[in-house]
Amino acid sequence: MSSIISVVGKSLRPRGLIVADSLALPRDDVAYEHTWPGMLEERLPAITWINRAQRLSTSERLNDEGNQGADCLEFYNPDLVVLQLGICDCSPRVLHKRTAAYVYRLPFGLGWRLSSWLEAWRGRKASNCLVPLAAYERNLRGYLVRAAAHDARVIALSTLPASRRLASKNPHIGQQIDAYNAVLDRLAAQFPCLRVLHPFLDMTLIDELFVDDGYHLNEQGARCIAAALEPLVLEALERHMIV
Repeated sequence: MSSIISVVGKSLRPRGLIVADSLALPRDDVAYEHTWPGMLEERLPAITWINRAQRLSTSERLNDEGNQGADCLEFYNPDLVVLQLGICDCSPRVLHKRTAAYVYRLPFGLGWRLSSWLEAWRGRKASNCLVPLAAYERNLRGYLVRAAAHDARVIALSTLPASRRLASKNPHIGQQIDAYNAVLDRLAAQFPCLRVLHPFLDMTLIDELFVDDGYHLNEQGARCIAAALEPLVLEALERHMIV
């Protein structure tokens, strides 16, 4: 479908902004062309893609980065934003971020050894996640208000279901993912500019879509996301294009 798209003048070339975490970035074992942003650039070359993915990103950056979040929206004046944030927000952790800031500074590796001991003794706690559920919803809501004001459509990828490897290391991650994804679905009912995509919905063999860490996407997983995104992107940008 993308091959028959023409853009009416350079000034009307649609612009897509990607705001994501490391799941949208290359790694030692995953080349950029094998990430879903790289695949979207290949599939939809008539769109100007701006990839603002950053490792360890949370929803906090949406309204904080740059001038009150302008690095994630206004400075780029996008027609469409594709979001992939949430796993770093919701993941249960051994230590609260305020405590971790001190513990991991202990000399001689004591902080890491203490963290490992605590994880073995009591496990990871949902209350130690980086962005609590209420703050996550507040962050997204504030961003969507701004996006609507700038006539930008938003496609949010739901947080991907946990692979068996990830769940074995973080047993409460599944409940957290479900709760944070429910926020996305609730916001989609309130904001016409938002569309939520659950790319792995109803898939049973998801372990084969991740690299060995059970968390980051491999080429096959990225291809599933790119294929699911393509028609939604075209639909969102239809007003800017002639087919």
